[in-house]
Amino acid sequence: MSATFSPYSSTRAARRYVSPRTRPLNEYERETRALSYMLKEADCPEAALQIAAAEMAALVWGPCHLIPAPDHTGDTTANRRLAKAIAAHVKGGAEVHDILTRTAPAPSSCDRHRNRGPAVSVEEHNITRRDGKPIPCRRTFIVDNVLVGGNTIRACFNALGFGTGLVFGDASFHHE
Repeated sequence: MSATFSPYSSTRAARRYVSPRTRPLNEYERETRALSYMLKEADCPEAALQIAAAEMAALVWGPCHLIPAPDHTGDTTANRRLAKAIAAHVKGGAEVHDILTRTAPAPSSCDRHRNRGPAVSVEEHNITRRDGKPIPCRRTFIVDNVLVGGNTIRACFNALGFGTGLVFGDASFHHE
């Protein structure tokens, strides 16, 4: 009997992202949610960006690659900015490679989740690798703000053929 290795099942998260629909949140959990939402925006305040970057960088080691996941429109600006901030904190060094995009916009996972709709499937993400030169073989982390069901990381992994997720907030765990 052989085990199936799922690289994206080992996504690393700096914090747990707890929904207020499950129970009242403590101050730390409210801060995590606030930071997670700020990280979605390209104009995230620098102080918030640095808090998240330092915590995420502590989960990885260099030399490594950081690859920003595209948002639902295909834009990588917010996650590219986060990846660059993380790279500045990684012991051993990290390079950011902005090589993922979408062939078409995808439904917003956040909107679907908020409206209790079905998850955005891996295929619906429409994530692909941009044309360009190959990157050197090295430990690689796919950077995103929050992991909900893991389909964004799975779609990024499928487009690349390698990589491990690196997120600020993990909302995929069973809530207590």
